[in-house]
Amino acid sequence: MAVRLPVMLFRAVLLVSATLVTVLPTLSTVGVLPDLVLPVVVAGALLSGPSRGALLGLAAGWLTDVVPPGSAVLGTSALVYAAAGLLAGAGRREGHAPWGWVAVVVTASAGVVQALRLVAAVLSGEPVSWVVTGLDLVATAALGVVLVPALVGAEQWLSSRWSR
Repeated sequence: MAVRLPVMLFRAVLLVSATLVTVLPTLSTVGVLPDLVLPVVVAGALLSGPSRGALLGLAAGWLTDVVPPGSAVLGTSALVYAAAGLLAGAGRREGHAPWGWVAVVVTASAGVVQALRLVAAVLSGEPVSWVVTGLDLVATAALGVVLVPALVGAEQWLSSRWSR
């Protein structure tokens, strides 16, 4: 069975996003950095539904756990992104999804990711900066609201071109 081009596109975007997520925090002086993997997970989940969204989130999380510096506990990001993919996939709509609905799904998914990361930080005894956490949530939601419709549109366009 041949791999479809859109699936390969999502894999490439995930790989680049995971690499940037691990490299950019060292370059950021403010400490606030939007999550670059979440928009890809949300876009894939909105296109394919909750179960495939959870699997895409799981794969994306494993990738971010493995790419150096990775996660302190292997699998933490995988479970976080799987929950976000499951939630975003539950928001799947047939046909064209309105921009407002995409914004709600992206913001809810970003909230789930931040909440689960906070729980993991508290359980491991790491210090939590509420200001940075809130700014990360706002930055991730804003980036997702812009990127998710573009990623969904690119996936649909590639699917229509590839199926001819």
